[in-house]
Amino acid sequence: MSSRRPPATPSRRRALVSMTAGPGLRAHTGSMGRMIWTILGAILAIWVGFMAIGWIFAMLKTFFVIGLIAVVVFIIVSLVAKLPRRG
Repeated sequence: MSSRRPPATPSRRRALVSMTAGPGLRAHTGSMGRMIWTILGAILAIWVGFMAIGWIFAMLKTFFVIGLIAVVVFIIVSLVAKLPRRG
């Protein structure tokens, strides 16, 4: 049983060079980086969209609570104003 490596064919050499990319060689082309940035941009856009929806709902809820407080104050002031005066 000999533990010899198979002969280094040109395709095996290219694979070896791409795995051990030196300073002048890259493991992938620029299109891969563009694809990664596109996917990250899409994830970021979805995240910002959900954040904006949350902000809008929080704003509407705040307006609803302020409006409810204003209606309660208006009703109390109206009822107090209709009471007969003492004295």
